[in-house]
Amino acid sequence: MKDKLNKENGVIFEGKDKEVQQDWDIYWSEQDKTSNKTYDVFANFYRNNIIKRGLNYFIFRHFTKGQKLLHAGCGSGKVDTDIVDNYEVTALDISYPALKIYDSVNKQKAKIIQASIFDMPFEDNSFDGIYNLGVLEHFTEEEINAILLEFKRVLKIGGKICLFIPPTFGLTVQVLDTAHFVLNKIMKKNIKLHPDEITRVRSKAHIKGLIEKAGFVFKEYYFGPKDVFTQIVIVGEKT
Repeated sequence: MKDKLNKENGVIFEGKDKEVQQDWDIYWSEQDKTSNKTYDVFANFYRNNIIKRGLNYFIFRHFTKGQKLLHAGCGSGKVDTDIVDNYEVTALDISYPALKIYDSVNKQKAKIIQASIFDMPFEDNSFDGIYNLGVLEHFTEEEINAILLEFKRVLKIGGKICLFIPPTFGLTVQVLDTAHFVLNKIMKKNIKLHPDEITRVRSKAHIKGLIEKAGFVFKEYYFGPKDVFTQIVIVGEKT
């Protein structure tokens, strides 16, 4: 593992980053708990059989093999096993438990960095592309703008962002909301299967506005069968 992962418990963040880190440390540390088993089975099936195929399609379509890519908010990295074999990948996440899983799953083929996506430890114009899945919805629109501006800073001219974001009308959103309603409203369990989703995409115009506000050229919008109508895929370019 890389430098910061050699520390027993990783880096401890402050302020807003501390709250984000705590939520995701709990999420990735509790993957094997009995209370989450059913959700974990569903989540792993979804990652391995649905979202991974969709991610591969868009990454291989928009980026040339061998290019430098940043997975900003990489989580467990179970969707990255094909990508790390074809690109120079840097995997960044605020959660140390997530990065340990990522490094193991991907057999140390990516460079691992523990950091905040609000303040990434990279020089300007460092990457050909940045991608993530299920990250931006956990932040307010103001925070999303700050994140996108940071993405733009570290992207090369002509570089692209490829972002997967759940819409209000997506299948996984409906499943997760229903599961939380049954568990917490009917069964009174007080279980949180996933960190809160604060900003869900309402429409193409909604996400287009967020991307363009940060100065990206809006290149592609997709919602369809490639990931079984679960995520909106957005591609933007730095010009």
